[in-house]
Amino acid sequence: MTDQDLTQQKLNKSSRWSTLTYRLAMLIAALLGISAVLTTTFAVKSVQDSLYEEVTQSMLNVHGAVATTIALEYQALQNYREATLENRQASLKDVAAPITESLDQLVAAVGRGELTQSQAQGMGLDMLRNVRFANEDYFFTYNKDMVAIGHPDAKFQGKYLGDMQDPNGQYVIRDLKDIAYNQGSGFYKYQWVRLDEVTPVPKIAYLFLYQPWDWMIGTGVYVDDIDQQAQDRLNIVKDELASSLADISFSQDSTFLVLDSAGQVVISPYGNVETAWLGDTVQGQSVAQGIVASAPSATGVVSEQVVTAQLRNGESERWVTNVSTFPDLGWYLVSAVPEAELGAPGRSIAIQQTIMGIVVLILGLGAGLLLSRRIVKPVETITTAARDLAEDRFEPDSLNAAAQRKDEVGELARTFQRMGKELIDRERKLREQVAKLKVQIDRSKLAQDVDEITESEYFQRIKAQAEELRKNKPGTHKDKDQ
Repeated sequence: MTDQDLTQQKLNKSSRWSTLTYRLAMLIAALLGISAVLTTTFAVKSVQDSLYEEVTQSMLNVHGAVATTIALEYQALQNYREATLENRQASLKDVAAPITESLDQLVAAVGRGELTQSQAQGMGLDMLRNVRFANEDYFFTYNKDMVAIGHPDAKFQGKYLGDMQDPNGQYVIRDLKDIAYNQGSGFYKYQWVRLDEVTPVPKIAYLFLYQPWDWMIGTGVYVDDIDQQAQDRLNIVKDELASSLADISFSQDSTFLVLDSAGQVVISPYGNVETAWLGDTVQGQSVAQGIVASAPSATGVVSEQVVTAQLRNGESERWVTNVSTFPDLGWYLVSAVPEAELGAPGRSIAIQQTIMGIVVLILGLGAGLLLSRRIVKPVETITTAARDLAEDRFEPDSLNAAAQRKDEVGELARTFQRMGKELIDRERKLREQVAKLKVQIDRSKLAQDVDEITESEYFQRIKAQAEELRKNKPGTHKDKDQ
């Protein structure tokens, strides 16, 4: 193949792609593509936003339900603790009632002259020091000067205790005096050391003022057993919550955690938490502490945070978390879901929309080619006819198919067909006229040429020689002689 052939092939190829058919097809494809991209983008964005909101709302709903469960369990625990304390307080008042009656009898004996006041008070103090009930609980007695005048613990007996503080900094005896002399009786919570022990434990006291002798008499019970019972119940609640959290989910890889103020895990779903959240790694500690630091301070408020953590497969990824606070417990409820999972439904829809867009684009391109071909083919026929007309090869019948159309293209074909026929007829007639004129011109030219030849000196000389020759022919002389 020569270079000229290659050049012509390239021209034919480029001209084929530059035809109106392909241009229309490309225009339709471009319009369909732009439409598909815009439609898909809008649909995917709308679906992603909608699904994100639905999953987020589901996450909040489940989070709220778990938070309500924790709040109810804590309230039940508090109700148990308060009810137990109320029972203890009521029992203290019941225990104190006979003491008052016994002291009243001693006062009455003094009034009858059976005992001196000193004797009666001594007997009363001995009774108060020796009374025991429940778990070796006892009574104590102070005078108005806050001196222990009747205390079973020898290290306090007879001493001024107004400046004594418990581990929490409370001036215990001063507070007791305030209750006795301002209220007459009441309850007081503080920390105290049991008899023969050294560690302070929570205690609740009932104090009343015995007015006949101006004594502050009190008794109390240690409530660390109540706290221990409450803690035991709290541990049961933790186990139940851990079991429940393992069964609760709002998406495939969602999880719940309960952290304390130090960022340590208090409750976690059984078998569903990586060690990074348990504080075994620096990254885990940092994430947990960051969540606690950013948590809302008020009860019932949920804040959203996005953190990077290793919660599955040991891989670091972004998690969307909701956090709520339980100040009384010092707990922080954390619900977490992978950010990628929130967008997964949207991505699935995006893939489906993209596939549909490609299918529509292919179908549209095929339809565009067929449609453009149907529109452009008659135009190409007219174009070919125009070229043939210019090259004197036009056949009017070649436009019959296009001329049958009822649209503008058909009107153009009929008009061009009619014009072509007229041009052919005019050209034919013109050629005939030219042919006749040429014949006439040729004959005139021939006569003129003949005249020019015959009238020339050369022709005349030849003619004369010819005449002379005819005269000198032998036959001619013979005839003459005869």
